[in-house]
Amino acid sequence: MATHELAYSRGFSLVDYGREVEEEIARLQEAIEKVPALTARYPSRWLALKLLEEDSEIISQMKASVTGGGTVLAQARKSIAHLRNVYGDDAETIIADRRYGFISGLVKEVVRRPAVDRLTLSDKIDKVVTNRVLGIPIFLVAMWFVFKMTAEVSGAYLDWVDGVIGGPLTRWVVAILNLIGLGGTWFESLMVDGVIAGVGGVLVFVPVLLFLYFFLALLEDSGYMARAAFVMDRLMHALGLHGKSFMPMLIGFGCTVPAIYATRTLENEDDRKLTGFLAPMMSCGARLPVYAIFAAAFFPENAGRFIFGLYLLGIVLAIVSGMVLKRTLFKGKPPSPFVMELPPYRLPTFKGILIHMWERSSVFVRKAGTIIMTVSIILWFLMNIPW
Repeated sequence: MATHELAYSRGFSLVDYGREVEEEIARLQEAIEKVPALTARYPSRWLALKLLEEDSEIISQMKASVTGGGTVLAQARKSIAHLRNVYGDDAETIIADRRYGFISGLVKEVVRRPAVDRLTLSDKIDKVVTNRVLGIPIFLVAMWFVFKMTAEVSGAYLDWVDGVIGGPLTRWVVAILNLIGLGGTWFESLMVDGVIAGVGGVLVFVPVLLFLYFFLALLEDSGYMARAAFVMDRLMHALGLHGKSFMPMLIGFGCTVPAIYATRTLENEDDRKLTGFLAPMMSCGARLPVYAIFAAAFFPENAGRFIFGLYLLGIVLAIVSGMVLKRTLFKGKPPSPFVMELPPYRLPTFKGILIHMWERSSVFVRKAGTIIMTVSIILWFLMNIPW
């Protein structure tokens, strides 16, 4: 504050925020200077900037203890709305951009560096994939490519696994049972219609999951998924969250249970609760086989687009639900700050991709396989035992 007071007493400001912002600062200063309780505690320009930045601590202090603060806050809301209409962005972001621009210009004037290209390959790629305009479309195209390739590449393997289970495997089991004298008995029916049908119902979709996790592992191990979290930060703010909440929701595409566990990495309790509400709306791996069946049955020529559309529908529902929850259960609770380090891009290793594929697919096979086989056996008993 001392620096600001010295600067203002000499009639100049350290940072020029542009004509529109400076006009709103002047209007706020005029309103602030009419409230002696405020000018006695804060420099008027500093306070005007804090109000435009929607500083929660300053606003709460003014509401609680400053007579006449309501008029100033009303003017601040008008100024913020005006700047949002003019720039299409929050006043806080506009002010931060101007400050960093001033700092960058100042550093260029006073710091001399050797003439070398300091932009690494990662920096050059990030200029495109984290661009505020292109970032989200690039992410959507990447996810569309993942689902399209999953549907097209896994289709042949899905038919092959189904043919093996319903053909040679079933015939071998029947042949073995005939050799030991159990052919044509209820036990053969149990093994064929209960156990093999139950296990086959799970294994037939393993190729779909393997290829899905293969392509997702490519994006994760290359370093792109960290950029996706950064890009989605702006969209997450619309839900009252920040980009870090995107990671549990992304995990939800694999399985909802670890996605809920992953919310524990969020420091803010309200962020954890809201993310936990929204994560189950992401289409997990267990839903993918169902999507694949519908896509193959009704939209064989556009299976990839159909699956991508269903995943996108879940995201849209999460966005709408988040907006509703933000305005009801979590009203007036701003998200916590989001700071993350973007790792450099790396070439994924085949071993690392295989580990990702195995770990995630094996969890599905163990959990879903056990449940489906058990249910299949129970259904066999219900259909074959006379009551």
